Amino acid sequence: MTETAKPGAPPLLLARSNFSTRSVPPEERHDLYRREVLRALDARDPEPGFSATITSLRLGPHAFYVSETGGQTLFRTREMVAADGLDAYIVQFNIAGSHTGDFDGAPFSAGPGEIGICDLSRPMLLQSTAVKVLTTFLPRAQVEAVAPGVDLHGMVLDANRAGLLVEHLTAVTRWFPQLLPQTLPGITRATVELLGACLAMEAGRAELAMRESPLLMRARSYIEHNLLEPSLNPAKVSEMLGVSRSTLYRLFEPLGGVTAYVWDRRLHLARAALLDPKRARRISEIAFQCGFSSEAHFSRSFRRAFNIRPSDLRSLQPSLAEEADSPFRRWTEAAKCA
Repeated sequence: MTETAKPGAPPLLLARSNFSTRSVPPEERHDLYRREVLRALDARDPEPGFSATITSLRLGPHAFYVSETGGQTLFRTREMVAADGLDAYIVQFNIAGSHTGDFDGAPFSAGPGEIGICDLSRPMLLQSTAVKVLTTFLPRAQVEAVAPGVDLHGMVLDANRAGLLVEHLTAVTRWFPQLLPQTLPGITRATVELLGACLAMEAGRAELAMRESPLLMRARSYIEHNLLEPSLNPAKVSEMLGVSRSTLYRLFEPLGGVTAYVWDRRLHLARAALLDPKRARRISEIAFQCGFSSEAHFSRSFRRAFNIRPSDLRSLQPSLAEEADSPFRRWTEAAKCA
């Protein structure tokens, strides 16, 4: 990927393409999705009622994908790595839903508001709930220039520290109709440099992840899947893990404590809800669903965590107009980063 087009090269293009399974019978949807959309990964075991709706926003060779898909298992094998030769990173922001799995032998877990990174030169296995994600592919050389010597495969960026990158990605999708082709180099460069800044802020968190025990992974996964349960508390988590309360507190001490961790994750779940344009719920409704006693309490906590009011965050949400479906397979070529 170059900063400017070479003499005689075709002009940089800005365009959008949509894909949806809504026009095919339910039993054919997952096969259509695999055939028309997936290139770097493959999928199996779709949940009943699987559907997929994906919008590709293409800026020259750089593309952003806003995807809503049902639950499934995604994977990339060593054989696939050897066969297709793709050599880039997938950077994916979870707007809603979660992923758990194995990235070349390391456990992986990413929930709403977090960013996960996949190195396409290595295998991975991922169990996905129904999700809404914003994804882009970045060239290896550019990413490694801002993160030399860092093992990024399976890294999950803490949502607090990834805020700048999240807001950049959502702003690109929101402002896409007004962008000009000459903005491409700056947008690509900004995406990579903001990733580098987030990685620098995440360094301490990454070191913790390397030491993270299977027990802590289980606890985090349980909390992630039960965030909206009013009964979720340290006693419930310790009972599920089969450990004492004191052991649980020591386990979560590097993360600020189990209670603080639960409220932090609820704030990020609320943040993801505010960024979802297709579920424009009232702020008070989101606050109460995420366990806050009042909208005022929620707003104070949210601003303290993210340095922005919930109402102001809504201006950053992706705004994608409905368009007719169009052939999508050719757009996956945008994922091929030179």
